[in-house]
Amino acid sequence: MAEFEVNQHVAKQICNTALWNGQHFRLGECVALLDGRVVAVAENLGAALQALRAFDPNPNRGMVFEVGPPVIDVIR
Repeated sequence: MAEFEVNQHVAKQICNTALWNGQHFRLGECVALLDGRVVAVAENLGAALQALRAFDPNPNRGMVFEVGPPVIDVIR
């Protein structure tokens, strides 16, 4: 599985359950992922991105997202 897919899977799990590997997350927290691992939890997206880039400066790696319920798009 590619890194993007692994990160997507972890992000979905965190947003759906507010849990990952025994770690609890709150709505609104910003999480940075790298290779499917949580590398930072911050109050805002900028701080999470800065922490991610401290681990890996490559802008093509990692993912930052805000913990929240899944949003369903409806097309009529």
